[in-house]
Amino acid sequence: MLVAMTESLGRYLDHLGLERGLSSHSLDSYRNDIEKFRRYLEKLGLDPETLKQAELTGFLDHLRKSGLAPSSIARNLSSIKGYYRFLKRNGETERNPAESITGPRIFRSHPGAMSVDEVFRLLDTARSACRKDKSKKKLSARDWALLEFMYGTGARVSEAADTRRDDLYREMGLVRLFGKGKKERVVPMGRTAWDAIGEYLEICRPGVSGSKSGDFLFLNNRGGKLSRMGIWKILNKYVRASGITRKVSPHTLRHSFATHLLDGGADLIAVQELLGHSDITTTEIYTHTDKDFLITEHREYHPRENW
Repeated sequence: MLVAMTESLGRYLDHLGLERGLSSHSLDSYRNDIEKFRRYLEKLGLDPETLKQAELTGFLDHLRKSGLAPSSIARNLSSIKGYYRFLKRNGETERNPAESITGPRIFRSHPGAMSVDEVFRLLDTARSACRKDKSKKKLSARDWALLEFMYGTGARVSEAADTRRDDLYREMGLVRLFGKGKKERVVPMGRTAWDAIGEYLEICRPGVSGSKSGDFLFLNNRGGKLSRMGIWKILNKYVRASGITRKVSPHTLRHSFATHLLDGGADLIAVQELLGHSDITTTEIYTHTDKDFLITEHREYHPRENW
């Protein structure tokens, strides 16, 4: 079975490289993670097909005792989860022993991220302004839609500015974004953001669109494409209005998007895909050791604590 695992790893890496377009550096990381896992199974005589959840947890504990950084352990677990998901989709296995394993809580807010309460306060301020706005153009509807869009998708400011109406797939709940080097990715967006976008498209955009609008989603008050600087100004307007005193940029919403997903238990590789990072080490800037976890581990395992 371990020989078959080596063969299936090759197919998995082909899938990551050809279908998901990951970099050679990322592929090397996945290869090393799965190979490390395979060698562990081989040493203990474990079969990956019948592997139990407790045995997989033992592998993670082995990595921790080997001195591997918590963020690297998280990446190993993500690699294994992705590998088993691939096998299950292809009908090569009926079970995923990693599916319900969350591992130690090692995620903590990125230094540039806002708290969930701060983001909600920002978005609620924009929505309230939209509800009170009786002006003809009602640009506050655009502002609310823009902020919900950026937090809902994790889009870079340039990606938000470049988004077109044709990039919206409302029926499927998906948005197409074009990142660095015009690399395309498709990401989901939640219901609240879709509601805000729908309201903007219905009551605001028709009133400002003109010959310079093209198909761009977000427009300025003269009907042209909303610029990156324009997005900065809109964000700062609502930051001040919501009483948030910290410095906030459009990238802060992107940091918050990633941090809040990871805090909620999202898979690291999934967040990498959503952010459009070609290299998972870029996504790992959001992983930090949780001090509460370290205290719990010390109290449970240090010999002088067990008395």
